[in-house]
Amino acid sequence: MGTISAALRHGNAFDLLRLVAALLVVFGHSWVLTGHTDPLTALSGTDAGAAGVGVFFLLSGYLVAGSWLSDPSPRRFAGRRFLRIYPAYVLVILVLALVLGPLCTQLSLRDYLANPGTWKFLGGNLLIIPMQYDLPGVFAGNPFPGAVDGSLWTIRVEVLCYVAVVVLGLLGALRRRWVLATIAVAACVVATAIEATGYTGPLVPFLLGWDTAVPIAYFALGMAFRAFRGTTPPPWWALAAAAVVWAALWVTPAAVLGSILFIAVATFTVAFRAPAALHQPTKGYDLSYGTYLLGFPVQQILAQAGLLNPWLNALLTAVIVLALAAASWRWVEKPALRHKPVKPIKPAEPVAAVRQNPAAL
Repeated sequence: MGTISAALRHGNAFDLLRLVAALLVVFGHSWVLTGHTDPLTALSGTDAGAAGVGVFFLLSGYLVAGSWLSDPSPRRFAGRRFLRIYPAYVLVILVLALVLGPLCTQLSLRDYLANPGTWKFLGGNLLIIPMQYDLPGVFAGNPFPGAVDGSLWTIRVEVLCYVAVVVLGLLGALRRRWVLATIAVAACVVATAIEATGYTGPLVPFLLGWDTAVPIAYFALGMAFRAFRGTTPPPWWALAAAAVVWAALWVTPAAVLGSILFIAVATFTVAFRAPAALHQPTKGYDLSYGTYLLGFPVQQILAQAGLLNPWLNALLTAVIVLALAAASWRWVEKPALRHKPVKPIKPAEPVAAVRQNPAAL
């Protein structure tokens, strides 16, 4: 545990990977939100947006499991996760419902505020479960109508993964490598079966839909990689083998499995092999979360304004949203993290006391 923590403090490319993941999500959404098809088609088992989400969940599984193991306190764990996720999330929900909604709706302000859907969006999303993605009359005429921020769905999945980490931690399973490996394999099998069969029902009734299976598989792989490899990157041959397997599975029902394995191996290869110059591309500003939360509504605004070229939509969105994400980090996320609970340091017992009480040895 100490070795992993020390290595993480000395550098990795996690910040770079999270930023790339957020921009991949923006790029992937730029196609569907402008009425086009993502060039990385479903034949490959993924698309740009799904790949970005996968990287997020992969790194989250790795880091969140480590957070629990370094301080197995449910209260402090929940406090850290809450402060990382919720402040920026709440601000986005409030801005969407009370600022963007009135400005972009086709309804009158009076009708918008009187519509129950406005307050259902606000209340449901603040509670995370259940979630709602549309606001009355907002983006109703867009190529992808109605959805105000389709990225929000993963927040619920992320929170439920945190709950699973606590349960596994309390059961001692996070310290059992083969338990984590079994969970990861099972999650990958379930994800592959769902994608291969076209199943669109619930994964866990009232909590998780079929579309959550792939992110959960990535999260489980992140936990398992940490247990087996720590900060040791995958060997180069593993990256080559994963690429071959993925290519061989294209246009087959198991294509998603190939994409999951390749993205997982590629992510941890970059994470621990990238040169130090790439470790902090934004110099201490973590822009990934703000970019992820805000990209979708910015893209919908641009689409409503008539910018329907997916490349231009993605490029202009990136420029706008990175600036907004910097503000979010500077004024919301970073100040919130200053209050995160830390593990108390137990003072060392005085030598004299130990000598007086030999049984303490």
